[in-house]
Amino acid sequence: MDFFKVSKFKKAHKPDPEKGSDNDPNKSSKVDNADELEDDDFITNEVKRRLKEVRKNSFMVLIPEEEEEEDEEEVGSSEWRDVEAEGRQWWGGFDVVYEKYCERMLLYDRMIAQQLKEASSTNPPAPSPKSSHKKLPSCLSLKRLEEPNDETEHLQHSINDPYQDLETAYVAQLCLTWEVIHCQYSQLSQIVLCRPENPICYNHSAQQLQQFQVLLQRFIENEPFQEGPRAEIYARTRNILPKLLQIPNIQGSDHKHKVEEESDYSVFAPDIIRIIESLILTFRIFLKKDKRRRASVPNMFGKHNLMATPLQQVQSLLDKKSIKLKDIRKSRKGWKKNSWPRSSEDVPLLFGLMDVRIMWRVLGMARINKDQLLWCEEKMKKLGFCDGKLQRDPSPILFPASS
Repeated sequence: MDFFKVSKFKKAHKPDPEKGSDNDPNKSSKVDNADELEDDDFITNEVKRRLKEVRKNSFMVLIPEEEEEEDEEEVGSSEWRDVEAEGRQWWGGFDVVYEKYCERMLLYDRMIAQQLKEASSTNPPAPSPKSSHKKLPSCLSLKRLEEPNDETEHLQHSINDPYQDLETAYVAQLCLTWEVIHCQYSQLSQIVLCRPENPICYNHSAQQLQQFQVLLQRFIENEPFQEGPRAEIYARTRNILPKLLQIPNIQGSDHKHKVEEESDYSVFAPDIIRIIESLILTFRIFLKKDKRRRASVPNMFGKHNLMATPLQQVQSLLDKKSIKLKDIRKSRKGWKKNSWPRSSEDVPLLFGLMDVRIMWRVLGMARINKDQLLWCEEKMKKLGFCDGKLQRDPSPILFPASS
């Protein structure tokens, strides 16, 4: 949607030259100034009005894979309001996005603390993840999801299940942290590319990142000896160690002499990038160790397509994206699963594969609501393909806050 068709607005409100000639010449400059101010006010109000219309449009329609490239411009006008706002914040500065990241991580921390407190007071038998796994009702349609009814209310506010709440918090914090990690990596890579001799030091951030990686490694090592599914183990550990999966905001210092007083070694942008690369590989292992079984993908051909639920449609589209990514990876020579890509062109491919694994984890939750489903849909739109190559948009889409 083009919000700034200024020429049309001015043309519509431009004063008539013939009528203007009948006016007093001494007043012509005042009239022109008043008209210009009126035009500016009209443009400003029109832009605000259209932005409000976009914010109201919080639902988008699923687009079949084969029509994705054709309708890309049309779909852009109905994008999810939160995604659009976060995209503007990303390009305007990362600090705003990081602040919202911390707010949502704290929100899910409170959910974890509440569920653990209730579990310790009542001590009920923990439900099995398999028995609590519920899918979207098969009769749900996209249009019916747009308006709340009894079925959508049941979908979002089902019977209180401690495991489902803990799983939601775990998956949400997993998604939130991944968005921040890969965005900071992209941002720092651009800094190094534009300013190779950047004098900024990152000593303090380097220590925080190494602490993040150590906590993640310890969790991976200790998990096999813990009882319960991943979400419960994570919730208990996160409640004791709040910095687990809490990525720091990477900030540097121009005061090199102060850093030298604290340490004999200065960490510059290329050094911090290598630390993040090692951290991302550890994060990838953390993802692989999550043994949550992936949901089966339905057959989307023929009459089955008419009966598919929104969840199944998203699963089918994601399966197609996953197959394309794996085909590209197989065509890469020298690709190693457990090491950092040799070529910078393969880094987006690594990130894309991790995006897909993250989305499968979201779609495999025992309980999923409309906003979370739309989040997966928007994430998929960030993975495009052209001439057999991946085109990945690195701008973040923060996982929606729990309702």
